[in-house]
Amino acid sequence: MIKVKHENRNLMDEKLLEPYSIFYSDDSIPGISRIRDKESFIYFNPDGTKITDKKILKRIASLAIPPAYEEVWISPYDNSHIQATGRDIRGRKQYCYHPLWKLVRDENKFKSMISFGKMLPIIRQHVDKELNHSLSMSKEQVICAIIYLLDNYYIRIGNAVYEKLNNSYGLTTLRKKHLMISSTKAVLDFKGKNLHAWHVVLRDRKLIKILKKCEEIPGYRLFKYLDENNSHIEITSQDVNTYLKNLTECNFTAKDFRTWAACREALFRLSKINASDRSKSALKDTILEVSKLLGHTPTICKKSYIHPEIIRHWEKNNLEKWIRKHSRYLNDKDELLLKWLEEHIIEDTI
Repeated sequence: MIKVKHENRNLMDEKLLEPYSIFYSDDSIPGISRIRDKESFIYFNPDGTKITDKKILKRIASLAIPPAYEEVWISPYDNSHIQATGRDIRGRKQYCYHPLWKLVRDENKFKSMISFGKMLPIIRQHVDKELNHSLSMSKEQVICAIIYLLDNYYIRIGNAVYEKLNNSYGLTTLRKKHLMISSTKAVLDFKGKNLHAWHVVLRDRKLIKILKKCEEIPGYRLFKYLDENNSHIEITSQDVNTYLKNLTECNFTAKDFRTWAACREALFRLSKINASDRSKSALKDTILEVSKLLGHTPTICKKSYIHPEIIRHWEKNNLEKWIRKHSRYLNDKDELLLKWLEEHIIEDTI
């Protein structure tokens, strides 16, 4: 895998955590371990002493680490952003985060957009190169196929919990029954979050070849790869996010693609609205259009995916003039969005 050199790795997240009572960490530091004792577990401090403190044991219990997990690491600190890691029955690494971590990410979701926009061409170049390799069905090639779909069709990455509770699907939880392949195209038909019906028509031949091969691998999940023992392994959302992190050496996730797409589409759709129709209903209609592209509700789309400054500048009648001026030398929508963000948004240095 090509890695992007990034001297200040993880400084973005460390800076985001400064106003909060938690700190950025990983499982490379010595942690709490556990040993099975009949129907329960005994826990040990990093120095090997047995843990008897009821407060610490209560915190560990609250993490609800599945009993089947192996190689369990538990943070010795109750305020680290990662509280525990472990390997599930398939050997996949799983993470348990501090409850405040999601709050931190939600409140700062737009602060890394400029960095993501600069990294996007590099990600795309890497994905395109991997998809154009001979068909190997390696983990990397299948993950790149998923990233391609994230980037071009804005589909959610998928969550096993939503699948189980709501019978709704995302990329990593898609099943073979959701795919139809003909001689000229592949079609994904499935129900996503918020009961959004997805009908995605794919005509990229290299992608169709990978999907067809995925369909041939045993198991009802669609996205699987073959390991060194020729065993078939399902791709998880964590696999995709870890891959993005290793590729870019930044903590970008699958959600960043959807946030970027929402901002890009909002920017250009709002800029095309006639100046005489700068009404609340026009704004509402545009947000509805963007939300349908991503399978959101309009409320969530506006609150969590469209940068508030885009709407504010549209309300001031600034977007159309700016787009008209800069589109003379920038034709690409992604480049224009990045340029707009650089001129109007202050981003934390990473």
